[in-house]
Amino acid sequence: MGDAGPPSPDPIVQQESAVQVGGAGAEEAAPLREVKVLVTGFGPFKSFLINPSWLIASALPDELYPLPSSSAATKSPAYKITLIVHPSAVRVSYSTVSTTVPALLSSLDPDFVLHIGMAGGRDCYSLETRAHRDNYRIKDVDDADGLTCGEQRWRRENVPEVLYVGWEEGDVLRRWEEGVKKGLAERGFLGKAEMERERERERERAKAPPPPASEQSRPLPDRLPEPPAASASASASVFGLPPRTHHAYGPVNLMWGTSNVPASATKADEHRRKAVVKLSADAGRFLCEYALFESLSRRWLDARRVGEDENRDPAVVAAVAAAAAAAAAASSSASASASASASPPSPASSAAQRELARERLGKVAFLHVPGWTGVEDINRGVMVAEEAIRALVGSWEDGYRRNGRVAQAKAYTQQHSEDKGRVAANWKA
Repeated sequence: MGDAGPPSPDPIVQQESAVQVGGAGAEEAAPLREVKVLVTGFGPFKSFLINPSWLIASALPDELYPLPSSSAATKSPAYKITLIVHPSAVRVSYSTVSTTVPALLSSLDPDFVLHIGMAGGRDCYSLETRAHRDNYRIKDVDDADGLTCGEQRWRRENVPEVLYVGWEEGDVLRRWEEGVKKGLAERGFLGKAEMERERERERERAKAPPPPASEQSRPLPDRLPEPPAASASASASVFGLPPRTHHAYGPVNLMWGTSNVPASATKADEHRRKAVVKLSADAGRFLCEYALFESLSRRWLDARRVGEDENRDPAVVAAVAAAAAAAAAASSSASASASASASPPSPASSAAQRELARERLGKVAFLHVPGWTGVEDINRGVMVAEEAIRALVGSWEDGYRRNGRVAQAKAYTQQHSEDKGRVAANWKA
């Protein structure tokens, strides 16, 4: 759990709604395409000795699957979501974020980035839609501000004053709301009766006629494989991260025992009130917004370099590439294998990298969670975070992008991220 508080209870990594029963030939089918999502959470700060953002991030599963479509004519998802959770809470320090985030993006090469942080002034979950370059004056745990390691550097790099996320806000919010509504019912937050009704609805949907053979794809297994005892942290080691404490897989739809199977309608209403999801245009000008801008700026700079390379004279581009290759070969001359890998990239590979840099522009999100740290609160927060990830990735995979249209005002929270009861300044996008 790092420096974020006591160990969180063990969650499960299975959701019945996210998997389908596999056929006899499922093992022979090609593996699903992987969408990698980097997830981070923050450590303690100020008077908050336990940061729920890290409790939630550290309890996320290793994999998620898109929710099946309600249309029987739609083929099964062609991808799975691999979550790369940073193995420790990120220190609430401007300098730490400025060094950690670029290093993670460079080494892990994620498709999507999701930072999770705590908004002590909010009683809802919110996805931030923009971040600012300047005026990070609130002191961090090292009693430093963000001027030197952030604002001045971004100005030298000519990064714009405001950067926006690239995903389509209205579509993501719609998917997120639907996923949370479904998750509340099927995971027992609304009571056992509602959970059984949701299971029955799932069974009815499963009885629907299958899509035509031409539209069928590899079905998803009804159970994720048991992790070998000797490789419980395999996903972390694959990406070069220190191991993260893992958990045994639990039964479908049960999170931490029966703690989230309430017995009364009053309790169900409380869970609904505490699972409201919103958009936000004011992340608070502290480490949360700073981390969001850091990731957005890295993606923006990568895309800008692609444009600059394409606008330069081809001879200059070739000379720069040759010089870079020669430098790489010289630095690794002691290793034959390293020398071989230092050869200049092929034109096809370079083109693919340029296209990837363009495609990843704006594929960053920041999830603000309330300051609640109870067992059911973290349990609920894990579910809300999972549905946010599904919504973000699903919307992007379906081709939705930021189009300049602003969602309705009621879709945005007006609560300030830091001070409860204070209205966010310029909260409207």
